[in-house]
Amino acid sequence: MSAYITRRARDTIVRLAGQGLDLPTFWRESSAAVARVVPHSMTPCWYTLDPSSLLVTSHYQTEVLELPPEILVHEYLADDVHKMADVARSESGVSTLHEATGGDPSRSPGYNLYMRPFGVEQELLVALRTRTGDAWGMLGLYREQGQPLFDADELRFLRDIAPYLAEGARRGLLVGEATDPDAPEAPGLVVLREDWSVESLTPGVERWLAELPNSGWQGHGALPPAVL
Repeated sequence: MSAYITRRARDTIVRLAGQGLDLPTFWRESSAAVARVVPHSMTPCWYTLDPSSLLVTSHYQTEVLELPPEILVHEYLADDVHKMADVARSESGVSTLHEATGGDPSRSPGYNLYMRPFGVEQELLVALRTRTGDAWGMLGLYREQGQPLFDADELRFLRDIAPYLAEGARRGLLVGEATDPDAPEAPGLVVLREDWSVESLTPGVERWLAELPNSGWQGHGALPPAVL
């Protein structure tokens, strides 16, 4: 990839991060800039993370409107070699599945369950950390079988733009708070069964569930990823 294209993509992301865009717009515009330097299959997976707990609080991908709950169950409860929280805590903040498995992705249960059946062979995770080290999000890029491995130049570019993507995500969340602030109402409690279905709800909790990112509660009764 030419230095000119790389520089233009970086400048685009820096500009977008400073515009105070809402999250979907920021993710969408950033996706186009990233793709010019780092080709990949499908559309990117963008996540927001709670910087304190590193739990996923929202997911954005144009091809997948709702993140399957079993993927989050695997992320939080199963043993695996390529977890978002581990990448967020790592020194570099950038990791590939091939690197984590010593070149054998089949060593990852998550790969065998959720990537291999769809022809995906490579996963690249990038922690979106600010200059102070707070992880506000995660970027996942994927390549199909037969495509070249993510190379050092691509990883260097993603490591360079990660702080700007983090800042754009943080500002996007603040924009959401400013345009739709919390009302002074009581917190809600959701009690789940062992199969992750809802056993009981406290009064008024439906409102909170409906307002969380990626919520399918209204109409479908599906808990949002932040709750799961």
